[in-house]
Amino acid sequence: MAPAITVLPVADGPKLKEIMKTNAESGNKLLVLEFMAPWSEPCNYMRNVLDGNPKGIGLANELQDYADFYELDITKFRQFAQRMTVEALPTFLLLKQGYKILGRVVGVDKEELRRSIKEHEDKSPGGGLEKVNPEEDIDKPLSLFSSPYAFLRARLRSFF
Repeated sequence: MAPAITVLPVADGPKLKEIMKTNAESGNKLLVLEFMAPWSEPCNYMRNVLDGNPKGIGLANELQDYADFYELDITKFRQFAQRMTVEALPTFLLLKQGYKILGRVVGVDKEELRRSIKEHEDKSPGGGLEKVNPEEDIDKPLSLFSSPYAFLRARLRSFF
């Protein structure tokens, strides 16, 4: 019996950069980043879905040929989560070649996550939704605008 594949926690920004760089160099698999919080019930539910339980095989094990799964605790990656516009937990970003975001799945829909991973596994990253710049997005503090909507609010105030 093959060992169970689990979602690996990422300790800090330098480790995440290393993971993204390795994925960019190999470029074969999707990189699935799960933004989560240990106190969140939906995140705990998805942990069981991804890791499996004694009675079944987890989604991470089922899709190990297509994707590598990593967990980012938002208490450690708050600024990165804000830059990636994470508005609900859990949020899964699907990246290819380390830096190109191909998809986003929000919530606890196991089938939607499976479908999205399968949909993107064979695709060339092309333009993607957006590109992650690890040097800018992971470690640098947020500017004046501490939330994704702060810029928009500031612009709207200038009109009224």
